[in-house]
Amino acid sequence: MTRYILIKILRSLFTLWIVVTAVFFVLRASGDPLYSVFSLGTPEATLDVFRVKWGIDKSMFEQYIIYFGDILRGDFGTSFFDGRQAWDIVMERIPKTLLLGGTTFSLSVIIGVALGAVAALNHGTFWDRGIMTASVASFSMPSYFLALLLILFFSLYLRWLPTAGASTWWHLILPSVTLGLTLSGSIARFTRSAMLEVLRQPYMRTARAKGAPRRRQVIWHALPNAAIPTVTVIGFQLGWLIGGSVVIETVFSWPGAGRLFITAVGVRDFAVVQLFILMVASTVITANLLVDILYGYLDPRISVTGDSK
Repeated sequence: MTRYILIKILRSLFTLWIVVTAVFFVLRASGDPLYSVFSLGTPEATLDVFRVKWGIDKSMFEQYIIYFGDILRGDFGTSFFDGRQAWDIVMERIPKTLLLGGTTFSLSVIIGVALGAVAALNHGTFWDRGIMTASVASFSMPSYFLALLLILFFSLYLRWLPTAGASTWWHLILPSVTLGLTLSGSIARFTRSAMLEVLRQPYMRTARAKGAPRRRQVIWHALPNAAIPTVTVIGFQLGWLIGGSVVIETVFSWPGAGRLFITAVGVRDFAVVQLFILMVASTVITANLLVDILYGYLDPRISVTGDSK
């Protein structure tokens, strides 16, 4: 297992390096950030002073070497616009993003797994068709469009919930429900498919023939064996959750890191954009790594070396 985990970690680090490198060069190729900070009439001598100050007077390759070395030392650069360390700026927004993401993730997993299991146990009935129709609609609909529909109904029509901000717990409901519905629909579909496959297995027929209670069949036999494909999609959805939060935080004016990222991209604040993408990539890669390792514990038939036991 140690060798398997080590290989996975090395692959993850290599993937992260590719992401960091690609983002670095794409940002530099997008143009000179000074023109987003200063007006067009600014003297070139003034611009040269700031190019030297911010280290963008060197060749792209030299900038990359310096940037990569700074990352290894824990220095993620300074914001062109704020003048503070990019790490400090992003960390100020992270608690709000974690609050929204954690609430959304919990809701989506609980609702998605529960609805998928109910649909599978009532296969072919009204409940199955209704849940699957709602699931397809939820993950097919763009998150920003669903957000606007919820705002129109719950905020403008019923006047129950606020539309923007994060000053109270009421402000958390609409953005978390918007993301949660989108994620839960996909999880419900995969859970249903996995459950249907498990329910057709011989050991499930044996459990029913022995007169095992319905609850025991589901909890002790069906759900654990259906966990692997469900955990896989949940791990992938974690990455989508982070990307989707960028849009939702903007729609609901949620003061998180996603909204900061949109602002930083608009003004070409290299350090903030690079740090945000680095954190997102690290989260997604770590989630996929944990899912791979978790396979061996969820199903003892799967060897972590990739061979069947």
